[in-house]
Amino acid sequence: MSLTPFIQDLPKAELHLHIEGTLEPELMFQLAAENSIPIPFRSPAAARDSYRFSNLDEFLEVYYRSMAVLRTQED
Repeated sequence: MSLTPFIQDLPKAELHLHIEGTLEPELMFQLAAENSIPIPFRSPAAARDSYRFSNLDEFLEVYYRSMAVLRTQED
C-alpha cells in the first residue's frame, strides 16, 4: 500500500504562526488610533493593497509600518 494518498488525504494543521503576521488592516487601524500612531494608509483597503509586494524590501517596508502599531502587551 502506498502511503502517499493516505498522507495527502489527512487533515492538515498550522504548526507555526507568527502572530504579528495575522494582523488584519482593520485591526491595524484600530490599534493605530488607540496608540496615536500615524500610519501611511488612507484606509484598510489601501493597507491591504500594499500587501502586493514583489521583493523583500517592499515586504519589509509594509511589515515594519504595520507592526509599528503594536505597542502594548495587549496589542
